[in-house]
Amino acid sequence: MHRGEYANGTNNERMDLYRRCEKEGVGISVMKPFSGGQLLEDRTSPFGKKLTRIQCIQYALDKPGVLTVLPGIRGKEDLLEILKYVTASEEEKDYSIIGNFTPIDAKGKCVYCNHCMPCPAGLDIGLINKYYDLARLGDNLAKDHYMNLEKTAKDCITCGHCNMRCPFKVNQVDRMKEIKEYFGK
Repeated sequence: MHRGEYANGTNNERMDLYRRCEKEGVGISVMKPFSGGQLLEDRTSPFGKKLTRIQCIQYALDKPGVLTVLPGIRGKEDLLEILKYVTASEEEKDYSIIGNFTPIDAKGKCVYCNHCMPCPAGLDIGLINKYYDLARLGDNLAKDHYMNLEKTAKDCITCGHCNMRCPFKVNQVDRMKEIKEYFGK
């Protein structure tokens, strides 16, 4: 978790950055607070239990320096669901379930951190995984984005570099084969 070119640093270092932004008046906007919908379903949530949109929004807003949360919406129904946050009770905003989650729970699950990078074949491994996971959840836009990538899972050279660097012990070589089969590319 402390290696790679992206998402560097410990949790404490990241929290220090949040606090510094807050202290210096630099506002942070959080995008994708539902992790592309993954946090909203038991089967895809890294916590093993789905969170509500309200819980996700509250979690993001509780970080120092965070001024706004920008969730994606597909239409009026999503917007109305998100606006429930405004009148939500403290009980509805409670996200304490995530206190049960530890990094060991993420073993074998790609969390798109890109610690596996750089890829000798030039793949954006985190993005490929994210589009795959979102497409499996029914996100057609993610499928379209994947199909338009310059390099896809078919370009994996199975060198295993990513497997050696992954702090979550994801077998990306096998995963790239799975993704290639899913998309046919």
